[in-house]
Amino acid sequence: MIEYILIILFVLSFLSVVAINLYSSYIFRRNEYKYNKLLSDYRRRDLDLDMITNHAAFFGALLNYQKIIWFVRLYKGVKMKFTKDRYVQEEAYQFVQSLPEERIGWLLKVHQLYKVQFYLTALWILAGALIIWLYK
Repeated sequence: MIEYILIILFVLSFLSVVAINLYSSYIFRRNEYKYNKLLSDYRRRDLDLDMITNHAAFFGALLNYQKIIWFVRLYKGVKMKFTKDRYVQEEAYQFVQSLPEERIGWLLKVHQLYKVQFYLTALWILAGALIIWLYK
């Protein structure tokens, strides 16, 4: 009986991960012009921008998480080092935190979806490992 529950959990968690990934990609794609405007405004102010976010912009839909996490962390006020000796400018935090909801809200929603996707992926791996362990 437990094997069937684990198999169902395994399949459902996998399908959920795929569905959430497709949905978050859809949301990002639908709001990509907002992201490009945010990135452009941010760069125009000559604020600190990490190398990964800077280069991820050239990879299309492949690196959506890397594109948004810099701005999510700035919005949440997470202290980050820009170089070994210097933290990210306070102006960068102020700029992102002062953005209106319609410019940043979608980005935070996509980040929440990625967090759910991470936990479902962990559940999928755990269920798979338990299935393998039970059938050994």
